[in-house]
Amino acid sequence: MSRGSMCAELLRVLQQFMSETAARLVLRGTLEPLRLSLESVNASELPRVIEALEPATRHFVDPARRPQLAALLRTLTAPPGPAATASKPAMAPAEVRATTYLVRTESDASHARLAARSLCETLGGRGYECQKVATAVSELARNQIAYAGGGTIQLAPEQTPRRLLRVRAEDQGRGIPDLERVLSGTYRSKTGMGLGLLGVKRLADRFDVRTGPSGTQVDFEVWL
Repeated sequence: MSRGSMCAELLRVLQQFMSETAARLVLRGTLEPLRLSLESVNASELPRVIEALEPATRHFVDPARRPQLAALLRTLTAPPGPAATASKPAMAPAEVRATTYLVRTESDASHARLAARSLCETLGGRGYECQKVATAVSELARNQIAYAGGGTIQLAPEQTPRRLLRVRAEDQGRGIPDLERVLSGTYRSKTGMGLGLLGVKRLADRFDVRTGPSGTQVDFEVWL
């Protein structure tokens, strides 16, 4: 296997679990600390590249599917059998499942935003649709960190009866005061708390929020 084809095979496997954009980002981010490039990976480097890929993919792959990804990556280091051919059959698209991300830090918020955009692309979303999702997730995650000490972001794709991405953001903060005024655009807070919520509502095709002393739950959908 040539150097270029090795990276092509790595990307082919990764794209069964994430979008092409995310796969290339993960692979480049894995190779840089190893002082390798997409063009310089050879057979002797492949085992350590695959070992380093496992932690790098954790923010993009559902925990239930990580063993499958690890097994497929390991097959790349196995010698080809006698019946192996130059061309490989196309692999069926991977099933896309709901994933929940814990948000505590700015890095967590960035991972959730990137994962939301990647999932939107995997579902076939257009650039504007994917940007809407990424922007809304980023706003909600940052609000969780700033006002509730963190929370969770769940990304739930739907294929039928219509294709969409559903997002649920939950926290255990003290709630959003004057919610009706916030969503009407007439509320002006000294801290800015809740103001981004109106932007999320405007970006969403369906939007719902519940808030109180025990926390806030925001649900929104973007149709693809």
